[in-house]
Order: sequence, then structure tokens, then C-alpha cells
Amino acid sequence: MQTNSPVEIADRVSRKRAKGVALAAIAFVAIQAIIRPFFAADSGSTHQTTVDWWAVNAVVLLALLATGGGLLNTRNIRALVNDEVSHTHYRTAVVAGYWVAMTTAMGIYFVPRLEGVTARNAVYLIVTSSVVVALLVFSYLELRAHRDA
Repeated sequence: MQTNSPVEIADRVSRKRAKGVALAAIAFVAIQAIIRPFFAADSGSTHQTTVDWWAVNAVVLLALLATGGGLLNTRNIRALVNDEVSHTHYRTAVVAGYWVAMTTAMGIYFVPRLEGVTARNAVYLIVTSSVVVALLVFSYLELRAHRDA
């Protein structure tokens, strides 16, 4: 018989969040690989007035990472889901994302073949790689914590 205590609800939400974050990161990078291969002809050279859905998606994923998701949950459930362990995983994921961003940026700067990369494409590469890594690290740490619990 399944009870619905706040702790059990928070545990289910936390497990779903970890899996959902991993799926969102994988879907994000897969869509980018399929729809917008980086070394294709530069379609971003002209200013467009249409919404850049990549940027919208990246902002949503960053908001998911920053808030821990679950904004529709009650305050009690959100507090249980975003416990100290989850905050530690978040900080580790952000650090990993930061270092991927810095490494990617320096790679773009130093690799001669990438000398002609536009600022828009450089931002695209840096943000995509760092967001995906941060989300995957967070998901991995959360799933490992649930498995070890």
C-alpha cells in the first residue's frame, strides 16, 4: 500500500527530476546535432526577427538547473526535494558547466581552424556544451544518490 507522506512524494519527485533532467539534456544536444550542425553554412549571419528557439530552450534549461525545477510543487515538497545533498549536486554541476564553458571558449580562441567563428556561433558552442554537461552531471549525481540510498 502506497502512502502519500511528504517525504515519499519528495522522493518520487526527486527521482523523476533526475531522470527528466537527463532526458532534457540528451534531447537538447540531439536536436542541436540534427537541426543545427555547427559547421554547416552559417545561417546566423543575418539578423532575424524570428525567435531563436535554441536560445529559448537554453534559457529554460538554465532556469531548470538554477531552480531545481518543481516550481509547481508545494513549498514543503520543494524544500524536501532541494535538500542539502541536492544543493551540493547543483554546485558540483555548475562548477563542471563553468569549466566546460571556459575550456570551450579557450579552445575557440586557440584553435586556428576556429579563428573565423562568429560571436553568435561561439556563444552557441559554449552555452550548448556547458548547459548539457551541467545538467548531465546534476542528473548523474542525483541518480547515484538515489541508488546508494
